[in-house]
Amino acid sequence: METNYFVCTLGQAAALKKNNHDFRNISHFLQHQASRVGGKPAVGFFKSRITDSQIWDYHVLSFEGVHERVQVTAELLAESLGGDVPPGSTVALLCPSSADFLFTWLALMHLGYAVLLLAPQCQPSAIAHLCKSCEVSHLFYDEVYEEQAWASAKLMKDESVGKLSTLLLPSSGKDVFESISQPTEREHQELPAVEESAVAYLHHTSGTSTGLPKPIPQTHRAGLGVLPCLNGSSKATFTTTPLYHGGIADLFRAWASDALIWLFPGKEAPITAGNIIRCLKVAGECAREVNVPPVKYFSSVPYVLQMMEADKRGMEFLTSMDIVGVGGAALPAEVGDRLVEKGVHLISRFGSAECGFLMSSHRDYAKDKEWQYLRSSQGSDALRFERQEDCTSELIVMPGWPHMAKKNRPDGSFATADLFAPHPEIPHAWKYHSRADSQLTLITGKKFDPAPLESAISADEHVEDVLIFGNGCPFPGALLFRSKNYAELSDADLVEALRPTIERLNTESQDHARIPRNMLVPMPYQESNLDKSSKGTILRSKAEERYAQAIEDAYAKLSAVNGADVPDEKVSGFLVRQVQSIVAKETELTEETDLFAYGVDSVACMQLRYSLRQLLPKGSEELPLSIVEDCGTIRRLSDYILKQRHGEAHTDTDDETQMMLDLVEEYGMFEDTDQANGHVNGQSNGSAFDGEVVVLTGATGALGAHILDHYRHDKATGKIYCLVRGSDEHAARGRISKALDQRGLVDLSSDDEANKKITVLQAHLGDARLGLEDSTYEKLCHEATIIMHVAWSVNFRMRLRSFVKDNIASVRNLIDLALRSPNPHPPRFAYCSSVASVMASNSGTAIPEAIITDPTAASPLGYSRSKWVAENICYRAHQQTRLRPRIAVFRVGQLSGDTKHGVWNTKEAWPMMLSTVRLTGCLPDLKDEPLAWLPVDVAARAFVEATASMAQPQSQSQTGDRMKVYHVLNEHQTPLWTEMLRWLQKSEEFEIVEPREWVERLEGMQEKMRDHAALKLLDHWKKAYGEGKEEGDTVKGPRFELGETKKVAGVMEEVRPVDEEYFGKMWRWLQTSMEL
Repeated sequence: METNYFVCTLGQAAALKKNNHDFRNISHFLQHQASRVGGKPAVGFFKSRITDSQIWDYHVLSFEGVHERVQVTAELLAESLGGDVPPGSTVALLCPSSADFLFTWLALMHLGYAVLLLAPQCQPSAIAHLCKSCEVSHLFYDEVYEEQAWASAKLMKDESVGKLSTLLLPSSGKDVFESISQPTEREHQELPAVEESAVAYLHHTSGTSTGLPKPIPQTHRAGLGVLPCLNGSSKATFTTTPLYHGGIADLFRAWASDALIWLFPGKEAPITAGNIIRCLKVAGECAREVNVPPVKYFSSVPYVLQMMEADKRGMEFLTSMDIVGVGGAALPAEVGDRLVEKGVHLISRFGSAECGFLMSSHRDYAKDKEWQYLRSSQGSDALRFERQEDCTSELIVMPGWPHMAKKNRPDGSFATADLFAPHPEIPHAWKYHSRADSQLTLITGKKFDPAPLESAISADEHVEDVLIFGNGCPFPGALLFRSKNYAELSDADLVEALRPTIERLNTESQDHARIPRNMLVPMPYQESNLDKSSKGTILRSKAEERYAQAIEDAYAKLSAVNGADVPDEKVSGFLVRQVQSIVAKETELTEETDLFAYGVDSVACMQLRYSLRQLLPKGSEELPLSIVEDCGTIRRLSDYILKQRHGEAHTDTDDETQMMLDLVEEYGMFEDTDQANGHVNGQSNGSAFDGEVVVLTGATGALGAHILDHYRHDKATGKIYCLVRGSDEHAARGRISKALDQRGLVDLSSDDEANKKITVLQAHLGDARLGLEDSTYEKLCHEATIIMHVAWSVNFRMRLRSFVKDNIASVRNLIDLALRSPNPHPPRFAYCSSVASVMASNSGTAIPEAIITDPTAASPLGYSRSKWVAENICYRAHQQTRLRPRIAVFRVGQLSGDTKHGVWNTKEAWPMMLSTVRLTGCLPDLKDEPLAWLPVDVAARAFVEATASMAQPQSQSQTGDRMKVYHVLNEHQTPLWTEMLRWLQKSEEFEIVEPREWVERLEGMQEKMRDHAALKLLDHWKKAYGEGKEEGDTVKGPRFELGETKKVAGVMEEVRPVDEEYFGKMWRWLQTSMEL
């Protein structure tokens, strides 16, 4: 895309060699423009007629006119100062964004002063603080801010922090154009010698976090000298942004390219859609009447675009622009998407006071609708994105960038603290995510930025503002400030109106950032809700102070109900209401609904456990951490509470062994599919692609991501369909891209040719047709040659029944997909199981590469039992359908980090155990536990190789009734855990203790670090190593046969024991990726 002055970044300008190489300072630039292009229009103003305030006129000044008026104003200001302030000092300016502001500011710099630009929203205490910080002794003010100026001066005097002289602007109370239109008779003063590195003016922060603003100095070079010098004289800019903020950047950007800029009359009129439209009409009339360039670039902040979108005429003007730019704060995605859909050429512009204009989302507007994604291609060699633990990336500005006012790293770079997320498909495209230093910190230590969530919710018409809170608390909440149109809406109706938005955001957010339904707090309508900066960002500390009682009440109400007073017969109903108050879901909730399928996550479990404690008398035994997971339904939770109330022992009435058999019967009955699908004489359309067409699930997990990576680089593979959960296909693709990036693999935003093979489909594997459109489903039926099912819920606290709907059902649904193939040979079907499915087998011999039909072979975890059920469903398909030679089960052992980077899985038990070393100061001595760990990339290769071998035809005599079962694990029984601990002690100080003591120490840390990932497995470890276990007890796991696996997966022949070098890679990863 060809650039222009409105979107050209500093990096692009440098790359194109389009800078002002003769620049000295701002005053010299104005003088140079007056002599070089003096007659060209420079700035346009709007003013209402004295006879009729509803009619506005225009006033356009040329570059020569601007320079002349700056000189006149400088002489008037010099008279006011009377020689008391030496050049080089800092003078403050408190004035609306207007012609008065423009000429006073430029004139003060002309006299050699640095100018502190005060936002009119500042309170006297903030003004006094800034003036003291910048050693300001004189403040010029417009008459409308006389009271603020005097109050600030009085405050400084009363606090004995300095004397502040307040001076009325020479143009106040007069027509600025008349008062400075004629040169004085005296000769203009000679320009003072000002270096380009001298401070020209100072903006300031809004004090959003601390309440006290901080000055941000800008040098002459930073303000103007590094800007692109292009030919912009044919297209004008209109800006609504006040000059004391981003308006200055818009002004200089236009002037550096000889372009006209129109300034919104901030003193004469409020910023409304009607007034903006009036300005644009007047600017249009001016273009026609006096032949000045038309307005083609529109610059504003988010709330202005929201007003314009709501006005029909406003939308007409926006769509007429070549480019509409937004910056300064986050525009709600929903608003931006609607504007783009309606034909607005919307871009986001991103820059900083420290480094200037860094990126924009300028693009091919006809083809590319991704307005939120900033592009870092041409001229961005000095921009680096440094990946963070949460898979965002921090923008780092490296040495070599044209302007760096600040450096905060030893190598001379500047870490911006701005976090971005990459586009899953478009290379070098980044969406702003949050500030690393503006996040809420929960009592658990988890952090998140509330601003994107606040922005998304407040885009709804029912609310004017939203404040998310939660600092120092276990979970967040939100104050919902009604909009004027819905002032009378009831609290319940307001929450219900916002439910779809909240539900969607919760689905897309990290667990700890999800807002429970009962933490949505409707607030009464009021004219002024939240204090905001002039950019529209919430002044958080002030807001939290103002609404401290409402925030406190939100948490207090959770314990307001005395659960012990709830009678036995109403316990079940009480729990239903509690779940509904926590989970924002429209789906019906009954006593038998599986809570995890309903949407109860780890945060909701924590809240429910609190509710359950309320139902018991004081002094009752502490509830198990996994009580919600163990029970899984309202009925079982109710039964548990009632038995606890009456002193009865709780016994699990579920016969999970029988349930396992019943589930195999329910999901393992298949029809004669050859007949059902009309498969005649082997006729079919065949695959539409050369090579293998793979349908893959689980690509967002560690193993699945590596399998995907193998297939996309496999020359024999033509296409890969990834079935993934997500709110939409864009989100689904983003999840896969993130998963690849997390594991050090090339993500989907890369223009790598291999990525063109990949199609990501939003899917729901528990649905009969996988949640796909009928046409998409049929397309997969016809094209697929391999179906590899890796996706599964990894939750060791869930019971078997919680795996049925989304996991066990998915096996049957994917087998049905394979059986619907019209091709002579159906797709090969590979199911990823676990050694846990047969770990309890007590045959006394090595576990064979065969299906075990005894349900007691599975270990007692719901996860293990669900895998056994799935294996036996596959076995039924082998017995009953034409998949007989083309279906296989892969039992996977303990996987570990990949061989290249050591990237493991943060949800695995062993990394979780190792992550407790600094928390507890110790690790357990598991004595004879072997490090039978298999690198995940090796396991992925085994899957690919073994599945490829299934394409070879086999006779009935070769296969018989035996189904293919492969064991993907490390068979080596050395080294032992104790040797690994010695390796670790070379870099970490910790004790090696008996397992029971380690469990006790970990349990003792619950209150201090209640959300540490390892505590999720505390109950599991207590059963394995806790009270009742003899010291030194070890249980050796069974051996597994690998003969058949090695025949078809050569990589398994190459597996070697874990060594210290490989463990070192994993430990380095663990230190940077997990909470230690």
